[in-house]
Amino acid sequence: MGERQEPAVKEFFQDFVAVFSSFDGDRVATKFSFPYMAKGPGDVCHVFDSRIQLAEYFQSYLDEYYSQGCRECRYSNLSLNWLGSESVVASVTWNLADTSGATVISWSESYMLTFVNGRAFAFATVDHVGEYIIRLDAGSHNQLSKFVPASAGRPFHWCA
Repeated sequence: MGERQEPAVKEFFQDFVAVFSSFDGDRVATKFSFPYMAKGPGDVCHVFDSRIQLAEYFQSYLDEYYSQGCRECRYSNLSLNWLGSESVVASVTWNLADTSGATVISWSESYMLTFVNGRAFAFATVDHVGEYIIRLDAGSHNQLSKFVPASAGRPFHWCA
């Protein structure tokens, strides 16, 4: 049955791209079930019991991304690992772009998805710590920065 759910997985990510462009944390939070767990680097782990909490969490990221010039969200490298017929680990690479389409930020993340009435919902995510991300700096050239733990509970921060 798992492979029959593949269209629902693709729809999850396509819809995520659409709701991201609204820069509305409440809309993004609709893609997740509760409780929801976000695992970042080191001992950073957040568990959310309500949509309000999750919406606030996502809104802080959306505001930060917007302030960095991100206006568009794309995913690539979708990889699926089925866990029986009811769940899947879906891994993607996210690329956030500016108005010209140039990548501002990129990272990889895995989503634990489950299915309700034919729709996929994430109940946990894990950042791929140790991979490289891209920052478009003021000089219009890309600089690689190491994905490192953040002290404030954020999944990542930039190193110069």
